[in-house]
Amino acid sequence: MHVAYEYILAGVMIFLILMMTQVTISALITRQLTYLEQSGGYKTAEKILDVLLLSPGDPPDWGRNASIEPNYIGLADQNSLRAYVLDPYKVLRLQKGSAGYISPAKARRLLGLRDDYHFHLRILPALSVEIEGNGSFTITVKNIKGLPVPNVNVTGYYVPKSFSPTVEYPIKSNITGVDGSCTLVFQYQQDHVLVVCASIFGVRVVSTEPPGLNFRVEGGRVFKSDIPLITEIDYSTGSIVGLEKEDATRYVEIDGSAYIVEFTLWK
Repeated sequence: MHVAYEYILAGVMIFLILMMTQVTISALITRQLTYLEQSGGYKTAEKILDVLLLSPGDPPDWGRNASIEPNYIGLADQNSLRAYVLDPYKVLRLQKGSAGYISPAKARRLLGLRDDYHFHLRILPALSVEIEGNGSFTITVKNIKGLPVPNVNVTGYYVPKSFSPTVEYPIKSNITGVDGSCTLVFQYQQDHVLVVCASIFGVRVVSTEPPGLNFRVEGGRVFKSDIPLITEIDYSTGSIVGLEKEDATRYVEIDGSAYIVEFTLWK
């Protein structure tokens, strides 16, 4: 009998811990939004973008179930205690053709915007990583403006397509030169792909060749993911017209990689 009570007590404690974690995350989001609203020069576009990026939406796990349409939309990872960390499952539901795709018009309604408001949302890696070659690879890193970035630490993982956690694979590293490029040389193997991690000053981006494969890098090791890497989200209710236009930009993290979010609002 005492053992049964101990199991019940343990279950109640776990439930309370989970509830307190969710309350803490919600409080942090609310505090961040309140601070932003009280800051000077907080434009409508910035407010809407921060609501989108700092809130997990309702229900907070709507991204993982394609059959669920959220009551309101938010892209934040419900399990993160840091701001501007997005849930990749939610972000992917903004990609046309994905399971549970949410159209821009529907997202506008879920954000509480009137039909005369339009927006353009773009999510792309903070660094552009171009990979060319087959066995011997040339890696070129550029910034958001298309300019080459020197002194980037580039690590390549040459892994088999039929990847498993126990498989061994070669790893090579190099640093980009003034032209933003470097070379990683592997012995060519059929049915292998390249996973690249590029980092500089704390900005970290993962890319693959071919692009958009289901891999991620953690702790210097490659792991298989059940979702593809996000290469770009281009999401809009229409073409930009009119004079009342506002722009906002934020740096975010998705699945351990740095991204830039560009948001334009007009009516």
